[in-house]
Amino acid sequence: MTARSRVLTIFLGFVLCGTVYGQNVVVREPDVCLQCHGEFADLTKKPHVHAVFGEGKCSSCHNPHASRHAALLNEGRRELCLECHLDVIDSAGGMTMHGPAGDGNCLSCHEPHASENAHLLIQPMEKLCISCHPAATSWLSRAYVHDPVRAGKCQSCHGPHAGVGEGLLKSAMPSVCFSCHQQDGRFRQAHAGYQLADANCITCHDPHASSMASLVMPNQHAPFKGKNCQACHAEGGSGFALRDDVKTVCVRCHGAYGKMAEQPRAHNLNDPRSCLNCHNPHASSETALLAGPQTVVCLKCHFKEDKYAGKTPDQILTHDKMDCTNCHEPHGSPAANYFVTDEVSLCSQCHEKAHQTSHPIGPDVIDPRTGRSVTCLSCHQLHGPNFEPYLPLNPEMDLCIQCHRR
Repeated sequence: MTARSRVLTIFLGFVLCGTVYGQNVVVREPDVCLQCHGEFADLTKKPHVHAVFGEGKCSSCHNPHASRHAALLNEGRRELCLECHLDVIDSAGGMTMHGPAGDGNCLSCHEPHASENAHLLIQPMEKLCISCHPAATSWLSRAYVHDPVRAGKCQSCHGPHAGVGEGLLKSAMPSVCFSCHQQDGRFRQAHAGYQLADANCITCHDPHASSMASLVMPNQHAPFKGKNCQACHAEGGSGFALRDDVKTVCVRCHGAYGKMAEQPRAHNLNDPRSCLNCHNPHASSETALLAGPQTVVCLKCHFKEDKYAGKTPDQILTHDKMDCTNCHEPHGSPAANYFVTDEVSLCSQCHEKAHQTSHPIGPDVIDPRTGRSVTCLSCHQLHGPNFEPYLPLNPEMDLCIQCHRR
């Protein structure tokens, strides 16, 4: 075919509806498209093919002439996909959206034309999930692994597009667990006869893998480990009713923490959930029976602050990736920000020689913006700073002129 006839053929292909020189034009998609985009021809042989692509309807997604969007898409990726897959949004009513689905970044998980994997996934399910959730790589090495995890079937429990709560569960706990685990006599005996209709299974069991049988988490609360449920729960009560409110039950054994409620800044101790905001009452994979890694537990509340808007957790947790309790007292403190001591003393523990010959700090140096003493935090921002070293503003000028305007 000559160059001239090739151009003419492509031109005719682009006129999908209408006439040329008064004659109706019939375009054979995808033949005309494949004259230039031949690399897509073999994709139709893959085991999983996008329906419109398999039918050769390229113009269902692409504009043959021009577009405001990359790859000549008819719409933005999110809007384009939702033209056919609106159920992804409709079925998510009231649930938490998976980040890529909520952002309309469908191609982070799916191939647009064809794939070797079901649902047009770019990788097999287990590899795809691990690519964003690398912590899952360690689960298979534990002594006891949940069957769906071992089989790489994340979707058995989690919704790929939306689900209940942060874990994107397909249904609320414990119904998601009871879809596989029948509440027979043996099951009830293992749970001391307590009614489990409202139980939160992950206060005892790791849903993925554990070093303990029955996926019980390894760090166990003494009464739970000794099967002494009555130490905290009402005997003969309904479900898992506590003997008293959460704080009262806990401080019976952990009295020292109860006194921290009297501190000028008591961290959640007087909240109705009190200790349960941060701790699992039965067992945990973390020390101190924390409900998750420190950074995860803390950011459940502290990631919502306006000053962190638009920043990821990794951008916030920038101060040498230390545990939060290196600087903060988790239960209560007389110091601001729940610091373990005053700001200057705290920072000096690691930065002993800082500012000895530069900017003065201390009680005799007054910050004109606040009328209070200049401390390390007058200039430094330990979480989510925009400039080194931990500065919220450009130190070349913007930061300094906050105080030094002359």
